[in-house]
Amino acid sequence: MDFKSLSRALLPAALVTSLSAALVLAKEAPAVGASAKTAPAPAPATQAQKPAPAPAQPAPHPAQGAPSRAPAARPQIEVVFVLDTTGSMSGLLEGAKRKIYSIASRIAQGRPTPHLKVGLVAYRDVGDDYVTKRFDLSDDLDTVFANLREFEAGGGGDTPEHVGRGLGEAVSKLSWSPSREVMKAIFLVGDAPPARRNDDWDFKHWAKKARDKRIVVNTVRCGGDSDTEVSWRYVAKLTDGTFDSIDQSGGMVAVATPYDAELAKVNAELASKTLYAGRKEVQAVNKARAASMAELAPEAAAERISYMKKTRGGGSAAAPSSSAPKVVGGGVDLVEAPSALAGVSADELPTELQGLAPEAQRAKVKALAEEKKSLEKKAEKLAAEREAWLSKNAPEKEDAFDANVMKGVKAQAARHGITY
Repeated sequence: MDFKSLSRALLPAALVTSLSAALVLAKEAPAVGASAKTAPAPAPATQAQKPAPAPAQPAPHPAQGAPSRAPAARPQIEVVFVLDTTGSMSGLLEGAKRKIYSIASRIAQGRPTPHLKVGLVAYRDVGDDYVTKRFDLSDDLDTVFANLREFEAGGGGDTPEHVGRGLGEAVSKLSWSPSREVMKAIFLVGDAPPARRNDDWDFKHWAKKARDKRIVVNTVRCGGDSDTEVSWRYVAKLTDGTFDSIDQSGGMVAVATPYDAELAKVNAELASKTLYAGRKEVQAVNKARAASMAELAPEAAAERISYMKKTRGGGSAAAPSSSAPKVVGGGVDLVEAPSALAGVSADELPTELQGLAPEAQRAKVKALAEEKKSLEKKAEKLAAEREAWLSKNAPEKEDAFDANVMKGVKAQAARHGITY
């Protein structure tokens, strides 16, 4: 075959190869503004030459809309307390109400700072005022505290309680994250063994379901009941959790520092620096929540400020942005979001702004926002001084409930890359 004939035979194949290479490069090369459109076309390939790689594209400027490198994901911890609320548990319940911010603050000390959600399940037994009460996982610790305050000790009287239903509802009815990367833990706290009630809430069944959902169950037995210990050890071992036993009262230790009274005062002042807009009933709910935060006992108020300080700016939009109570029910705190004032109708304005001219409304919002920022700086300084004092003046006796919760958290957190 002469040279001309050979060229005519090979030309279609070369064209096909060239077109295929061009299509591959066009598909794989990222389109970056105009630079993608003006990138030089790849050179035609021949049988003896492989397609040349696409020319390297310069890193796009953020203004071009190209995605920037995502920051390292913030670790997440989900914790649910399943609490026996029968009459014999009154000491622990009252202690837990004082310590919930302390526990959250200690969990927030993890590195990297975790994004914490907490849920609650209370259980008693058939024939009591209720068998269970539950509150879903929330990253708003003020909401968790408000829910915890609703738990009162009562009922009981017989040894077995409906532990299976308390555990089962915690496993199956709360909004756990489906991600395996999220640390998920239950703290089962009680002083009586599971009752058999011939229903769908068998204790061992739900222990296995917790294991299947990768939820670790850490157990804290209050008192010395041996049957309770058997069941508590069973579920802890099954789910790779911890078992501990503490005093019936929970072994709560009050911790007082020279900074608590001033922190409690600042906490109350911060709670007053709010302007809740929205429907009247929504305003009423948010004002009541703010009032309950203002009335916290000194130790709890101090721990609340410490928790907010540690989690502020922790890398999650869901983390608390300030030490003011979060807004519920679709309302808005204008001190936190001054720009929202323009969109609030006259009938949904907070009482403090009604009847004022628009200029005076904006001035009042601005003044409160500045006062609040000043208070937050003061609170952060006091909280840091309190922590420094505690590091040098740790109580001789450690709070048993706090210690046991943190023991379980630390053991599990290490497996999720969180250190304490």
